[in-house]
Amino acid sequence: MPKISVNTGSALGAYSSAVVAGNHCYVAGTGGFLPGTTTIVDGGVDAEIRQTMENLKGTLEQARFSLESVVSLTCYLKDIADWGRFNEIYREYFPSEPPARAAVAVNEMPAGANIEVTAVAWREDMA
Repeated sequence: MPKISVNTGSALGAYSSAVVAGNHCYVAGTGGFLPGTTTIVDGGVDAEIRQTMENLKGTLEQARFSLESVVSLTCYLKDIADWGRFNEIYREYFPSEPPARAAVAVNEMPAGANIEVTAVAWREDMA
């Protein structure tokens, strides 16, 4: 099966939003951008976390995957104090059988973002 690139219009550089290779979907750093733009959503960290999760969901759906197919997720936070709030909102998107996950605090992110996630999704049947 060939490699398939997915582009959402929110990439800040020369990379695909996601790449499907076989039964796996590798989602690049996804932030709280307004869909199809490189502008961070207004409304503070909560709004940015929610938009990030919606963008992840949309990217996966564009690649013919779903949140339920995510097996691993890494969250990058500009301020580790937002980790608790991230967890609360994250649970709304992964209410049962959540993927393996890591959270990392970073000094800065592109576009002044406060959060970014990467993910790997897997499906048994790609027919």
